[in-house]
Amino acid sequence: METGSIIKIAMITAGIMLMLFSFWFLAAKKITVNFAAVWEIVGGLLVIMGVFLRHRAWMENIYEEGVMTCMGMIFLAVCYLFSLLLSCLKLKNHELAIETSLLLQEDKRLYGKPEKELLIILPVKNEEKNIRKVLEQLARPEIREIADILCINDASTDSSGQIMECYPCTQVKNVFGLGYGSALQLGYKYAVRKNYQYVIQMDADGQHDVCNIPFIYEKLRSRDEMGRQPDLVLASRFMEGSSEFPVSVFKRVAFWLFRTMILAATGRRIADPTTGLQGLGRNTFTYYSHYNNFDYQYPDANMIMQMLLLQYQLVEIPAVMHARTDGKSMHAGIEPIWYMVRMFCSVTAVVLRVKVLKMG
Repeated sequence: METGSIIKIAMITAGIMLMLFSFWFLAAKKITVNFAAVWEIVGGLLVIMGVFLRHRAWMENIYEEGVMTCMGMIFLAVCYLFSLLLSCLKLKNHELAIETSLLLQEDKRLYGKPEKELLIILPVKNEEKNIRKVLEQLARPEIREIADILCINDASTDSSGQIMECYPCTQVKNVFGLGYGSALQLGYKYAVRKNYQYVIQMDADGQHDVCNIPFIYEKLRSRDEMGRQPDLVLASRFMEGSSEFPVSVFKRVAFWLFRTMILAATGRRIADPTTGLQGLGRNTFTYYSHYNNFDYQYPDANMIMQMLLLQYQLVEIPAVMHARTDGKSMHAGIEPIWYMVRMFCSVTAVVLRVKVLKMG
């Protein structure tokens, strides 16, 4: 067999192996979605190069006896193992940082059953232009009568922390910026330890109208014809009764893709698979609070897919939401493209994890 053909086969094989192993390790929660997405791209490029690479005479000299090919494969293997090690350390580091942040804030006297059964969780990251308005709305009597407020300050560098101190809420400061998902998981751990029965999570950027809270709370406490309470209530932007919400063409494509993937895997039609305004029963946020049961970075359609496959009771209700007017979204710039790649990998891995590996 010619050297050029050997090289092409080696590249195609290495590419396919990288993609398969990356999905498998992501499903087994041994690699982060960022690393997995990078290796999926690298694997795909290797396959494309192997398929379309044309044989040239210079290959015979450079790759004589396959030395360079072997070195390249070894280099890829070492880099892959290194990414697995970094992933493990990163996941453990986030868990340790969450526990440390909680430990620094905790007051043992607060243990026991709280006066209210509902906790509202707000992850906050540099939202000085929006957080005051949100907290003013949450300070209304009709909200304060039914809920306690927990703000997770994800190492904000602006005046968000000082603003939160002026309102009747509990503030937990992360030891460093952990990301949106880890901030939420910290809130779930807090809710479990303080014995809350329900959690409503909402964004601190003003997009989620506070008027939705009583309806989500009521839905969490309601029972269906079989006497079951919902484990997860999704507040949807795209149901009959929802307020109008502007959506770009790119996001419409993303929503269609995630809806299609969820429908294909679970048989459920979800109107708004990326809504951040959600109500959680105790079973759900207790499950989320455990190590590696929640996406520490971008928990969206992947978490909805996971909970449906695990047979949790999920319902949707229409919601009132507004477009962001101030501050910077975490999906700004080229981030939406990278987000799409990561979320596609993550959603696919969830199906493999639950249906094939039987994890969760």
